[in-house]
Amino acid sequence: MALPETEQQKVDTLLGHLCQQRTVPDQVTLKLETKGNRVVLTESRPLFIDPSVWNEIKIAQFEYSSDSGNWTLYWYDRKNRRQPYPTGRNRDTLEKLVREVDSDPTGIFWE
Repeated sequence: MALPETEQQKVDTLLGHLCQQRTVPDQVTLKLETKGNRVVLTESRPLFIDPSVWNEIKIAQFEYSSDSGNWTLYWYDRKNRRQPYPTGRNRDTLEKLVREVDSDPTGIFWE
């Protein structure tokens, strides 16, 4: 199931702004991948031993529920497995969840 147009516009605006804000040319790039009702935020950085090769890791996943109209937030562990965001605040509006990822009070999204 694809995202409703209004939710896709929120993704483009809110997560697009986060990607622009955290991207540092030639050092780190953030991008989004939308598949159905899920949006994955990834980060790319050049490898230390070979800066011409970029490593990409998944940072967070946002999943939309058309039944509730809410989003659910997940993070990725070091083995690239999706985990529910552990604070109990993992189901909310996209705006609040993007703020949670950006501020990262748990320290699991950004190094």
